Amino acid sequence: NVRHVLKLDRQTQIWNRASLESGGATPAAGDIALASLLLAHGLAMNGGVAHAIESLSQAEIAAAIDGFNYFGLTDASHVFEQRPDDSEDVEERLNMMYRTAVPNDRVLAHAFRVKLVSTPSAFAPIDHGAHV
Repeated sequence: NVRHVLKLDRQTQIWNRASLESGGATPAAGDIALASLLLAHGLAMNGGVAHAIESLSQAEIAAAIDGFNYFGLTDASHVFEQRPDDSEDVEERLNMMYRTAVPNDRVLAHAFRVKLVSTPSAFAPIDHGAHV
């Protein structure tokens, strides 16, 4: 058996570290912002915005709002500033607002890539031994 090791690029390693390790052991500001918005995004995509807001602590919601703003996704941050009630109308409105702000994951990936290119020091160094 021949085993192939694929080295991941820095962008992929930082993204994976944010989504799988909450930004890593010693996260920089960009890592924290990315991990926070990805946590909220994952919950919103799986159960809706109201579910995400109800599942996250106040500190996690504040961090997600900061994360969306950090990456210039202010429309998404505004969605998480809302306080849902139990009505389906409000839930659907929040979900629609979020889908408009973040229609797909590529929007998040693009915002991250722009920040990484413009401010690479905002992210902690990667482990050069990381691979798949």
